[in-house]
Amino acid sequence: MTVLMNTYAGIDLASFPKNQTGVCIYRDGRFECRTLYDDASIFTFIISAAPKVVAIDAPLTLPAGRCCFNDDCCGTRKIRECDRRLISMGYRVFPPGFSFMKQLTLRGKALREKLEASGTKVIEVHPRTSMRILGIDASKEFGKAASTQHEIDACASALTAKLYDEGKCVQVGDSEGMIVIPEKKDVIEK
Repeated sequence: MTVLMNTYAGIDLASFPKNQTGVCIYRDGRFECRTLYDDASIFTFIISAAPKVVAIDAPLTLPAGRCCFNDDCCGTRKIRECDRRLISMGYRVFPPGFSFMKQLTLRGKALREKLEASGTKVIEVHPRTSMRILGIDASKEFGKAASTQHEIDACASALTAKLYDEGKCVQVGDSEGMIVIPEKKDVIEK
């Protein structure tokens, strides 16, 4: 796979393929959005764009000590350290072990593994946190490219991927999982 140097991707992943997933390719200052559903379409769209970094809005790892979400199998831990840290910083994230997040986490983990197996760099992001840190008015910043909230979140995810690649982000968490957020600065050029 040939990686295009100024191409980044963002995915606002839905828990189930029947629901809308917003996908965005950010290239040379322009956002290109799609609403997709099944994993194969998402994977094909992303790989065909050959992004340098893919940012996914979904938990991409399970809490430490868990292989699944069956409490009889591997415990009851529901929250990762990265989620705990973002919550303590005042950002509203939903940890992977919450009931409505379990399927999203499993889908995100599988997509991350498939993308990484193809040689693609993947990071976990939280676009609402990114927009809050950057002071972005989503409708003004992404409104021309995005037609749904999922696509807006995908745009913010793709922008976070670009900032990450430029060294303008921090990783919150530990070996259990990392969530990438922009650095807090007065102005970050997009």
